[in-house]
Amino acid sequence: MRKVAFALVALMLMACGLRTVDSRPEAIVDVTPEMVVGTWRNAGRDATFVFAADGSMQALHVPPEFFLDFQYALTPDFDRNRDRIDAAGSWTLPGGKPSAPALVRNTVSLTFEPGGFIQNRGGVGLEVHGRGSQTMLQFRAIVFTKCPEPCAGGSGVSPSPSR
Repeated sequence: MRKVAFALVALMLMACGLRTVDSRPEAIVDVTPEMVVGTWRNAGRDATFVFAADGSMQALHVPPEFFLDFQYALTPDFDRNRDRIDAAGSWTLPGGKPSAPALVRNTVSLTFEPGGFIQNRGGVGLEVHGRGSQTMLQFRAIVFTKCPEPCAGGSGVSPSPSR
């Protein structure tokens, strides 16, 4: 009888745990260009990306973690404790159709152009996740959320008309 009671209590606790908001998995988002265009911000790092409809991208205070995957991306005089990285480049979605096997597009590919502290062209991808009605762009543990225009606490970054 004790085993049955224990099993019932364990099942009830598991069921309660599945109902909590925090345990909901993030949804995979079929990202479209219209979803990407705009200003995205990580307030904790004071980092901002501005994605334009023409595929150009500008950023302020890009975290140096974005440049770990391509060798010698940052100039030798870059100091991780002192310097911030401002960047320009382009963004794309992978292919015109959703990708297999899940038939979703959930990556925004970024290409950074040389300039400032960036000495070599290179790129990374931002994963797109959804939780409830919120869409997030994420690189490693760095999460960016889309700002309502104008971006609250924003950096004043605007897409360059020359790109």
